[in-house]
Amino acid sequence: MATLTARGQASSQKLLAAAANDLVEHFGELEVQRVADRAGVSVGLIYRHFGSKAGLVRAVVEDFYDRYDSEVFDTNPVPGAGWSTREHERTARFVHFFYGEPLAPVVLLHLSRQPEVAATEAARIARHIEMAARNLALGQARGEIPADLDTGIVGAMVLGGLRQAMAEALRRPMRPPPETMIGELWRVIVAAVRFQAGKNPTARSLPLSATQ
Repeated sequence: MATLTARGQASSQKLLAAAANDLVEHFGELEVQRVADRAGVSVGLIYRHFGSKAGLVRAVVEDFYDRYDSEVFDTNPVPGAGWSTREHERTARFVHFFYGEPLAPVVLLHLSRQPEVAATEAARIARHIEMAARNLALGQARGEIPADLDTGIVGAMVLGGLRQAMAEALRRPMRPPPETMIGELWRVIVAAVRFQAGKNPTARSLPLSATQ
């Protein structure tokens, strides 16, 4: 794709915002003409930027995951902290992102199964599993996680469980309170990775009681 000018980037972001709003209001169903009307542009401009309706939907999902990764995966939420402190905060960020993002239920409950976003979903999930495996390996190096843990398998298991739990929470008319959700997810994570509190005296750990 050719590099966009500043004006082109602004137009693209405007169309992404309009498309996201359309998807939220219509429960995962997007209509190109509605998006054009929302953005105050011609339908042709949408096709020039995204190539097709499917391309626009993919771009919305990519933008969603870019923001998710920036908030949750691609940052160290507590620099210098031990594995437990850092990952508890990351779990909190995970919950607050999905609870605060209007597009989240649409992505998890509707768009993730659509063919036009399947490749995007698969690529992001694979990236997240790889990052989780590296994260767990770091915990092993610090003596906070057992050395015999299969980081790839357990990373995939934890991320898959978190995703399914979040989908269930977002599906409900009354979601569990965020702090309840964080606490429940954290207990599952700690059990899955067999976190060894106090094994590394140099690592700052978060007592399990702090999540309750």
